[in-house]
Amino acid sequence: MMTEQLKVQLTKRIVELQQRVSAIHHDFADGRDADWSEQAGERENEEVLNALESEAKIEIQHLSNAITRMENGSYGICQTCGEEIAKPRLQVQPAAEKCIQCAD
Repeated sequence: MMTEQLKVQLTKRIVELQQRVSAIHHDFADGRDADWSEQAGERENEEVLNALESEAKIEIQHLSNAITRMENGSYGICQTCGEEIAKPRLQVQPAAEKCIQCAD
């Protein structure tokens, strides 16, 4: 896949994740119910939303880093050993920073 096409795909994914984070913030802004039992359920929901938000932010950072590597010419090069990252690995995990040997 050409780098420009991949950059567009990664950018679209970043936008999707940012929208997800925004929706999570909107859910938090709605506040809590006065009913104590409902508050307990909402607290569990908040924990799930916090986890989803955290995962989304981490993925956004990984994708942004991949785009930066594309722009500076180091995309597809293992940041640990300097060898080329196998194409099949990049197809499955386009934000991979390490080759399969160094990722273990």
